Amino acid sequence: MIETNISEPVFQFLGGIFHQDIDTPESALEEYLEEIPKKEQENDVVALKAFIKSDYSDEQKNDFIEETADGVDINSYGLSPILWLGQIIQKIEKNIEAL
Repeated sequence: MIETNISEPVFQFLGGIFHQDIDTPESALEEYLEEIPKKEQENDVVALKAFIKSDYSDEQKNDFIEETADGVDINSYGLSPILWLGQIIQKIEKNIEAL
């Protein structure tokens, strides 16, 4: 089981943005990038990177991402959940630079 201090911010991000009721993952991310303040985006990036770099196994991380981002069919992207999340982080970082 992944510790709450590592998983809670990631759970809040993934579950809050990529839940079952979204139209598309892309539109959900776009809405996040437009509406969430820069500082909060920066905090999310720190938490997401800490999660990816944590000592948990890739299997544990992948399972956690898939379960939490239940509005996304990650397999349709042809990526592992960790790689998919890495791409999300890159998009947020690019957005932060533009703010």
